[in-house]
Amino acid sequence: MSEDKTWPTRRRVLQGVSSALALGATAGVGGATEGPVDVNVGYSNDRGRRAAERAADSIKREFGFDAMAVQASPSAAENLKRNPNIRYVEANGRMWPVGQTTSYGVEQVEADLTISDGETGAGVSVAVLDTGVDPDHEDLEANIGQGIDCGGGDVREAAADDDGSHGTFVAGTAGAVDNELGVLGVAPGITLHSVKVLGDDGGTYDTVAAGIEASVDAGHDVQNMSFGGGDSSLVRDALQYAAAAGVVMVAAAGNDGPCDDCIIFPASTAETIAVSATDENDDLASFSSGGPEVDLAAPGVDILSTIPDDRYGSGSGTSMSAPHVSAAAAVLLAAGVTDREEVRRLLTESADDIGPTDAEQGAGRLNVAAAVSLVGDSTDDSTDDSTDDSTDDSTDDSTDDSTNDSTDDSTDDSTDDDAEASVTVTTADATDVTTASATLNGELTGLETVDAAEIVFEYGPSGDGLDSSTARQTVSETGPVSESVDGLDPETDYEFRAVAEAADVSDTGDLVTFTTDSDDSDSENVSPTIDDVSVRTRTTGPWSRAAAEWSVSDADGNLDSVTTELLNGGAVVDAETTSVSGSAASGEHRLRTRGDTDGIRLTVSDSNSATGSTARSL
Repeated sequence: MSEDKTWPTRRRVLQGVSSALALGATAGVGGATEGPVDVNVGYSNDRGRRAAERAADSIKREFGFDAMAVQASPSAAENLKRNPNIRYVEANGRMWPVGQTTSYGVEQVEADLTISDGETGAGVSVAVLDTGVDPDHEDLEANIGQGIDCGGGDVREAAADDDGSHGTFVAGTAGAVDNELGVLGVAPGITLHSVKVLGDDGGTYDTVAAGIEASVDAGHDVQNMSFGGGDSSLVRDALQYAAAAGVVMVAAAGNDGPCDDCIIFPASTAETIAVSATDENDDLASFSSGGPEVDLAAPGVDILSTIPDDRYGSGSGTSMSAPHVSAAAAVLLAAGVTDREEVRRLLTESADDIGPTDAEQGAGRLNVAAAVSLVGDSTDDSTDDSTDDSTDDSTDDSTDDSTNDSTDDSTDDSTDDDAEASVTVTTADATDVTTASATLNGELTGLETVDAAEIVFEYGPSGDGLDSSTARQTVSETGPVSESVDGLDPETDYEFRAVAEAADVSDTGDLVTFTTDSDDSDSENVSPTIDDVSVRTRTTGPWSRAAAEWSVSDADGNLDSVTTELLNGGAVVDAETTSVSGSAASGEHRLRTRGDTDGIRLTVSDSNSATGSTARSL
């Protein structure tokens, strides 16, 4: 099949990368770079100095040791190199701090927080469908897995080295190793697989389709597609093949902006997560394509990443945005999410609305930490089986048959629609126990073929029978349930259990005991105290962030809650509250605001409404 000329030019695919990477290293000056280039010129005498001045479009800096930094056209720079009065002409490359640099993009999407919490994507395979990846780069080699080369009309396992710089750059953005060298990727624990489908002149539809297929067959979990071009039925077939296999596919929206209906293929398809680009101020990049297909925005302007031969450079484009999201998807998969559409849902529901239209930012700018915080909610149903052991000790034999359809002879021949209804419930420890009140807790762990169950707690003094009960709650999904009771006697042992009823079936949890507090009404209530608080702050673009670590105590053992408020001019701009109990507790609150902040206020309260508070200036 002949190559379709609707593939984007290399400049369009690698927008902002070609010049940044070529001049960000020690490569020569010339080539296909457009416009003036930054070069450093060393000269031997006054003739050389005058030649450099004539060649320069502008002089950036002059030195006292026969050298200057100038901007000149590529051809003028090449001519200077041939002048015998010129000692050298070099590209004005970059040097980096010794040690590891964290790109603003990693901090902006709060991947630095997930990394510090150990959420690095370890065990998840990310395929970089691109120009190849340098497998020996100092910041990538520890994470490099198998390579697949799809060029030359066949597919073969190979190192799939990078023909240019694009694939290595994408790989570093997603998974550069946390090794105190170079840069840090969004998910430094992932395994990176180079799937070579592009050369410097792009790649044909069949090569791209072959790469998608080969990656699926190799068992890769995520595919990053920082490329685009004309719509292809063959590539669509490959995308559907990958989607059916459960692969998460992330694609760059394109660099044709500003526009509101110009998303490139394959980002325009329903199978991919389409990503537009933002800058360090959380503004939409001027070049970023927009359209109704955009799912998310992510940093894509002046991103620092890896390029071949142990070098580093900065690049801009939606090609840089996409690997932020691919890495975030890997972090979610490593945290226990198993469904590709659930990955999309968590990423979009947790995104930060930064202001642009839906066609520009989709659901908002990626927030990895917020997405991970939702994982527990999304996986609750998948962990229901873990509660089976807690119901094994139940003495109600009648529930054993009702919760095991596979052993109920009466249902063996029935269809799923005729399956017998069943519910299961467990009892949990009581909380917030005082002299006269307590919160009774349980969990509805099973709800089969019925829409809802009624939950009630039966309770009474230990050994005297369960003569009291709470009001009935109607619960339509599995999860924790609780009910507060009062009028209890002080210094008394109580027992209680959770009971669930639905249709003609029921289940009863185990008995759990608790003891009410002694009656200290004659003694004075002691207010809780804040024992320690430390605050870390940082600013990312327009965002001001603060992390407050705290420890609190209460001599009465009645801790209730801790609240940290982020302040600006005395006004509360963000707040976080944690429920606590007992006589001591510690934790951390992470707050942020789009704008300035000048202080925090920490307040601890007990169950008797006594409080302690402290404020800190930032």
